[in-house]
Amino acid sequence: MIITPVDEQYNLFLVEEIYPQDLLDQVAQEDFMSYEWELQEGQLDWPRRKLLPQQDSILPKLDEHLNIYRYDIAEALDVHFPEYDCWSSFWLDLSTFTCATHLDGDLPIAMQIYLLDSADPKHGTVFYNADKTVRYTFPYKANTGYIMFNGPNQFHGVPTTLKEGETRLSSYTYFGPVEHK
Repeated sequence: MIITPVDEQYNLFLVEEIYPQDLLDQVAQEDFMSYEWELQEGQLDWPRRKLLPQQDSILPKLDEHLNIYRYDIAEALDVHFPEYDCWSSFWLDLSTFTCATHLDGDLPIAMQIYLLDSADPKHGTVFYNADKTVRYTFPYKANTGYIMFNGPNQFHGVPTTLKEGETRLSSYTYFGPVEHK
């Protein structure tokens, strides 16, 4: 697991190698198009499926892995989770997916990890400065992603559009509450 701040603001981090290869190999074998799903609250008109974990599927195993390493994640971020609360949503984004620049709602820390190399790397999340210039672009690449401390200037989005046949699969993990050391 490698967690690196992207700049001196220390509220946005590049995450690499968070999942072991054996779990990623299992992810690559799953047929996520056959999973039951629902719409993600607040994103009802997006071509995004919030996957519902199937019995004996890989998705709960990914959450279990994060729970084992939650204190290592907190240590890398120099924070403390007084009452650890972590849960993941698993998002399957389909062709025509794009995401306008926005701020997230009321969550302290979030982590999005891309799980498959099923789309062009340019389809990663882009974070912007308050003046709308690019702060950092995260490539869409399996076992990479970001952790953000949510705040009033964490503008981000996906300015590209998935083409026919392209998908993005990611885990989106919520951490909270948080105390800074």
